[in-house]
Amino acid sequence: MQTIQTPTKREKEIVRHLAEGLNSDEVAQRLFISSATVKTHRKNVIEKTGAKNTVHLVWLAILNGWI
Repeated sequence: MQTIQTPTKREKEIVRHLAEGLNSDEVAQRLFISSATVKTHRKNVIEKTGAKNTVHLVWLAILNGWI
């Protein structure tokens, strides 16, 4: 079984917003950052967790108590 690295506070924040159904542009507007930054955080946390996609990432976040 693969060990899951814990995301940073900001990465968890991004995942929480994605779990609400927001897209990258909407998350960026809420957090006052660029859409590219949101996409980078999402990519990084997907790599850290081994998630296959954003839906899998949200599922892992729920299972691990990040959201």
